[in-house]
Amino acid sequence: MEHHPESSDAAVEEHAIPSLLVRIVQVFVSPAKLFDALRQRPAWMGATLALIGLSIALQFLTPVIVPEEVRRTMFETQFVAAGSDPAIAEQQIEFWLQWSPVVFGAGAVFVTPIALSLVAGLLLLAFNVFLGGEGTFRQLFSAGAHAFYINLAGGLVVIVLMVLGSENPVLTPGLFLPEMGGFVGRFVNGINIFAVWTCVVLGVAVSRIYPGRSVVAGTTYLLVLYFLMISLGAAAAGLGG
Repeated sequence: MEHHPESSDAAVEEHAIPSLLVRIVQVFVSPAKLFDALRQRPAWMGATLALIGLSIALQFLTPVIVPEEVRRTMFETQFVAAGSDPAIAEQQIEFWLQWSPVVFGAGAVFVTPIALSLVAGLLLLAFNVFLGGEGTFRQLFSAGAHAFYINLAGGLVVIVLMVLGSENPVLTPGLFLPEMGGFVGRFVNGINIFAVWTCVVLGVAVSRIYPGRSVVAGTTYLLVLYFLMISLGAAAAGLGG
């Protein structure tokens, strides 16, 4: 059999993907191009491990660069809003000031792959089972592993705001609206702008993995699920209050 090395090289080149650093940049500036590459070669392990590692690093970086009084005020605000007894709240604040990097860092190890699997599973359910698409779990998991770097960037922005002295470093639409109370206020302030951005980028992934499906279809589906989760949280907080 005649061998054509130039054909083999062309095939390898066609399915090659950029380095992880380039892919992280692409998810912010050219997600369609990124997901076209990941559809052919759904790399996920390096992106997932780096995502977990960077999440842990941010947790341990926070107490080093953020003044303790800012972190204390942030925790106090959270516990007061939850209606905690002042004496108990003080103990809880001291605990979280000391151990939050360990707790949240360990949480990232377990929560990240679970969250990525959940997102991939929900997309697979909608666009494969119900709509007859042919995407794979690995393709969707890979897309999520890259899209979640947008959430990570949101965490970095929060840290920067805390370093600058913000005692309420939130990234919600409530920043741009009049103060609201009740369920609506809790709902609006529960929405993370970077999480919405992540949903939009995953909508782009859906449009590339499932030919014929629009960005709007994937984005709308994920936003409905996300807003439902925020609504349940806002309702539960109201009952707790």
